[in-house]
Amino acid sequence: MKIENRLPAEGINASREHPLKEFAWLAGGAIAVVIALVAAVAYGAQWIAPRVPFAYELELTRGLELARAPSSDQGRAVQAELQALAGRLANRMDLPPGMTIRVGYRESDVVNAFATLGGQVVFFRGLLAKLDSEDAVAAVMAHELAHLKYRHPAAALGRGVAVGLMLSVVSAQLGRTMGGNVLSQVGVVTLLSFNRDQERAADEEALRVLAAEYGHVGGALDLFEAFMHVSNDRALGEQAIPQFLRTHPISAERRQSARDWGRANGKTPEQPRRALPPAIAAAVAAAPPPGAATEGGRPIADR
Repeated sequence: MKIENRLPAEGINASREHPLKEFAWLAGGAIAVVIALVAAVAYGAQWIAPRVPFAYELELTRGLELARAPSSDQGRAVQAELQALAGRLANRMDLPPGMTIRVGYRESDVVNAFATLGGQVVFFRGLLAKLDSEDAVAAVMAHELAHLKYRHPAAALGRGVAVGLMLSVVSAQLGRTMGGNVLSQVGVVTLLSFNRDQERAADEEALRVLAAEYGHVGGALDLFEAFMHVSNDRALGEQAIPQFLRTHPISAERRQSARDWGRANGKTPEQPRRALPPAIAAAVAAAPPPGAATEGGRPIADR
């Protein structure tokens, strides 16, 4: 007796649905999943972005070079001193794996400093001109490094960067394309603002680092007092309010908090301050007085 397998019925593998209809359903479902994922990432940007490995943030910001070298010899000397200070302070901080700090310096009388993506910090000559000790410069530096440590810039730039970071996990080029659209307007990077919790966390970390490096927190108090004097000088007008104050709000309460922290931890500010490093001191001495012409030939008041 011979047994053979029965041939399958004709058309058993043929779908009754039109193939284009099936494709439309599959494509629509895939798009819906991507949209849902992007929406979820965008909604939770401030939580997600800081938790993406720093390597992806670095890849995303490969073309964003804000910590570039100044054009003058004096500017490069100042940048080197700021970089050395950042290295000393960073050694006292538990930075994310793979994070390398790069410090840029701008020979501009804008009173500002900011931390941004890719482990970059930028200082302006106008800010240094308001400070009279290394301790005070270190207070700014430690505060900005703390923002980098906690990945606040990635969270502050929010949805676009968070989505770009997530897409970088899938495709570096895709992530850079998405992130590039967000980062193309470099001005937004310099205007990062952090919420109160982020500022408080950066302050506390900066005080800890200052106490470890200098044995006291006097630099933080000097910094706060210097900017309180500037912001209260009504004779200089609205243009005199430093950009640093607009992006890093400073108040008497924060100064008092720093003083209280120092006393509670036995790090009172009544200690000698270190002199400004030589190149920074020379740049501050050579800075034009308020109201004088700045780069581009425009007075500060005309900016």
